[in-house]
Amino acid sequence: MESKLLKLGLNRNEAKVYIVLLKKKLSSAGEIIKSMEFHRNIVYDNLDKLIDKGLVSYISEGNKKLFQANSPQSISEMINKEQDKLNEMKKTAEEVKIEISKITSQQQEKQEARIFRGVKGIKYILQNTLEARENYFVFGAPQASVDIMGKEYWNIYKSKREKLKIHIKMIFNEELREWSKVIKGPLTEVKFLPKKFDSLSETMIYGNNVVIIVWSEKPIATFIEDKNLTKSYIEYFNFLWKIARP
Repeated sequence: MESKLLKLGLNRNEAKVYIVLLKKKLSSAGEIIKSMEFHRNIVYDNLDKLIDKGLVSYISEGNKKLFQANSPQSISEMINKEQDKLNEMKKTAEEVKIEISKITSQQQEKQEARIFRGVKGIKYILQNTLEARENYFVFGAPQASVDIMGKEYWNIYKSKREKLKIHIKMIFNEELREWSKVIKGPLTEVKFLPKKFDSLSETMIYGNNVVIIVWSEKPIATFIEDKNLTKSYIEYFNFLWKIARP
């Protein structure tokens, strides 16, 4: 049976644990560990995987969990779920192929890349955002962006931007939550990603431009003008905006 379970997509340890449960019917993890002489972490890990696959379930008796193999029908249900995933992947693959064809068939757009270094370089880019007079997007801004440029500079920049009616949506690192309270306003929307996503880099998207700033001691920015790249970054920003939290 083990070889057939492997063909169905189970790994070897999953198959062994599953077969033991079939024979024991209802068993604690400790009993399985003793029977198989596997390390407890291996048994618990594979029990979790089998539960995710719908092949195993458990009941609680006091502080103890008792595991059991589900009915044979669960095998078919597992395969049907995998087939559904495969069908979805095929559908997505076809959609991606269409998108790729559109991109590759488009007439070559203007492309340009430049590097800016230091505070003066960053100020030049930010001035450019004002001159563009277009709403724009930012994600990944760290505390260093405030420390290096200074709060006074950002307050002046905010005033200029608001006079020009430029709307901005920003996804900050969690460490800028307090600072966000200072700059929020009718033309400024801010959300946050979990702390594990914190980064020293910041990405700005405006017009046909993508700017990636690394807020090191002497900041450096990569300025890219590319319509198709900008479009893809906006789509990525919209994805992050959906999962970001207020």
